[in-house]
Amino acid sequence: MLPYSPWLVWIVPSLASLFVPIFAKIGQKARDYFVVIVSLFTFVIAVSIVPDIYFQTTNAPIDFTAPWIPALGIQAGVLLDPLSVLFANLIAFIGLIVIVYSLGYMAREEGLTRYYFFMLLFIGSMIGLVMADNFFQMFIFWEMVGLCSYALVSFYNQRAEAVRGGMKVFLMTRVGDICLLAAIAILYANLGTFSFLESFDQIENMGKLALSFLSSASFLTLIGAVAKSAQLPLHTWLYNAMEAPTSVSCLLHGATMVKGGIYLIARTHIMFYAVPMWLTSVAWIGAITALIGATLALHTPDIKGVPAYSTISQIGFMMAGLGIASSPSAPGWFAGILHMLSHAFFQGLGFLAIGSIVHQLGTRDMRQMGGLRRAMPISFVLCIVVILARSGIPPFSSFFSKGLIVNSILSEGNIALAFFIYGAAAITFAYSLRFLILTFIHPESDYVSGIHVHEAPRIMWLSSSVLAVLCVVLGFFEPFLARFMRVNVEVGLSELTSFSSLIFLLVLFVGGFPTYLAYLRKPLMLDKIRKSKMAAIDKILERGYYFDAVYNKVLVNGFVKLCSGVYRYVETLGLERLPYLAARGAKRLASGTHMYVDAFLNRLCYVIAGGAVRLAKGTHEYADALLDRLCYVAAGGAVRSAKGTHKYADAFLDKLLYLVAGHAVRHGSRIKRVHTGSLPHFVMAAVLGFLFLCILLLLTVVR
Repeated sequence: MLPYSPWLVWIVPSLASLFVPIFAKIGQKARDYFVVIVSLFTFVIAVSIVPDIYFQTTNAPIDFTAPWIPALGIQAGVLLDPLSVLFANLIAFIGLIVIVYSLGYMAREEGLTRYYFFMLLFIGSMIGLVMADNFFQMFIFWEMVGLCSYALVSFYNQRAEAVRGGMKVFLMTRVGDICLLAAIAILYANLGTFSFLESFDQIENMGKLALSFLSSASFLTLIGAVAKSAQLPLHTWLYNAMEAPTSVSCLLHGATMVKGGIYLIARTHIMFYAVPMWLTSVAWIGAITALIGATLALHTPDIKGVPAYSTISQIGFMMAGLGIASSPSAPGWFAGILHMLSHAFFQGLGFLAIGSIVHQLGTRDMRQMGGLRRAMPISFVLCIVVILARSGIPPFSSFFSKGLIVNSILSEGNIALAFFIYGAAAITFAYSLRFLILTFIHPESDYVSGIHVHEAPRIMWLSSSVLAVLCVVLGFFEPFLARFMRVNVEVGLSELTSFSSLIFLLVLFVGGFPTYLAYLRKPLMLDKIRKSKMAAIDKILERGYYFDAVYNKVLVNGFVKLCSGVYRYVETLGLERLPYLAARGAKRLASGTHMYVDAFLNRLCYVIAGGAVRLAKGTHEYADALLDRLCYVAAGGAVRSAKGTHKYADAFLDKLLYLVAGHAVRHGSRIKRVHTGSLPHFVMAAVLGFLFLCILLLLTVVR
C-alpha cells in the first residue's frame, strides 16, 4: 500500500474540503476539477490497501496508533482488517461516482461550493468512522457524518420542506447518538479503554462476568445503529431526507449515513453476540423493518420515495443476516455484509437513474410520468438492471446475498423469521415492477406530453453505467470476497440450481404477477380494490403506519404541551409573579419588622432612659457625698495649711520686721553721727524714714 495510506484515506478528503472555497475563488472549473481529483486520489489510496489485507497470512488486524490525549490514555489510530478496508473502498468508490455524476446533475444549481465542501467532508468523515480503531474516535466521526447529512439534506435551504427534512434527520438520529454515547461510556467505565482490540480481549477474558454491563451497552448500541440505519421504529426520517439532491441521496444510501449502523453492528458483533436476546433483537428488528419498508415502497407515488423505503427494507435484510449469525465467521454475518455491498451498487444506481428522470421532468410524482422508455432509453435500461439486482433475479448480485441470508435463517430453524424475509422479498419485486410500469411502460401522461423529454447528459448516464456493470458482475466475484473477508462460505453459480433458489424465484413470482395484473393488464381492478376491500389498508400505508402521527401526537405535541404547561405554570404563574410575591413578602416583612423594631426601640429607649435616671441618681448621690467629703477634706486641709502658713509667715514677718528695724536704728545712729546739723542729712533721714514706714505699713496690710 502507499505510505501512510490508512491515515491519508480519510485525512485527504477531510482536509481537502477546506480548500474548496479557495479553488472556487479561482473559478468553477478549478473547483470542480479539484473535487474530482481529490475523490479519485482517495479511491486510489483506498485500493492500495486491499492487497495488504487480501494477501495477509494471518487474521490479526493491523493497528496503527499515534499519541492524541495522553491525560486520558487515548490514542488516535486506524484499524486495518477486512471489514474496515471493504467499507473504506466502498465509500471512496461511491463517493467518486457521485462526484462525477454531480458535474452534470448539479451544474445549474447555486451554492455548489457549499455542496462540494460537505460532500468531501461527508466522504472523509465516513471513511474515518470505519477506519477508527477506538470507540471515542469513531463517535467523533459518527457525529461528523450526522452533521454533513443534515447540511446536505437541507441543501435547498430556501425550501421549507428541505429545512424540515434536515431538522428531522438531525433530531431523530440524535436519539441513537445519545444511546451510543451512553454505551461507549459504560464500556469505558468497566473496561478502562476505548480501543476495539483491547475491549475485545478483555471481554473474552472476563467471560460471563462481562454480561453484567454488556447487556445495557449492547442494547444501547443497537438503538444507535437502528437510528443511524433507519430501522423500526426510528425509520421515518429517511423518507424526509429525500428533499436532498438526488446525488446526495445516492451517497447517503449507497455508502455513508445509513450504512453506519450496519458497520456498527458488524464491528461490535464479536462483543455482544453472547448477550441474551441481543442477536434475536437484531434479527427481528431487521425482518420486521424489511417487510414494513417494502409495503411502504409499494404504496408511495414518489419516485424517490421508492428507493428510500427500499433502503429501509434492504437494510432490514442486512440486520436479519447479522442477527442470525452466531459469530463474525458465520455465514449470516457474511451474508449481511455481502448484501450491504450489493445494495450499495443497485441502490446507488437506482438513485442516479431516478436523478436523471427528475432532472428532465422536474417532478417526483410517478402518476405524472409514463412512456419514458422511448425518450430515455438508457435510463430505462439502467432501471431494469436496478430492478433485477434489487429483486434478486439470478445472476445479479443480491440473488446470492439474499439467498445466503435465507439459508442462514433456515439453518437455524427460524421459520417465522424466514416468512418475514420471504414476504419482504416478494414485495420488493412487486414495488420494483410497479415503479418500472408507472414510469416507463404506462402511456405518456399529459404532463410528460407537454414538455420536451430527452436523455440525461452523458456524464450522468456514463457514471451510472459503472454501477450497472458492477450489479451484473458482482455475483461472480463473491467467492473472492468471501476469501477477503476470512469467511468460509460456499457462494457460487451452483446456487442457481439449488432448491432454495427455486423457492426464492417462486416467491418473487408471487409478488410480481399480481403487480403485473394490477398495474398493466387490469389497472381498473386496483382502483376497485383500494376503494372497497383494502381501503383501510390503503389508509394505513398512506399514513406510513401512523409512526409519524404517533410521534407528533405523543412526542411532539406532548413536548409542546409540556412546554406550554411549563410556560403557564412555571413562568407565567411562577416566575413572572415571583417578583410581585417577593415584593409583597418584603413589604409585609418590612411592616412587621418596623412594628416590632419600633416597639423594641421604644422599649429600649425607656429602658435606657430609666437606667440613665437611676444611674444619674446613684451617680449624683455618690458624687455629691464624694464632693462634700472632698470639700470638707479640702477645707480642712486649707485651714490647716492656712494656720501653718500664718504661723510661719507671722514669725517670719516679725523676724523680718525686727531685722529691718534693727538695721534702720543702726543706720539712723550712723547717719545722725555723720550728718549732724546739716540740712541734706536731715532730708535724707526723713525720706528713708518715710520709706521704712511705707514698708511696715505694706507688711501690716499683707499680714
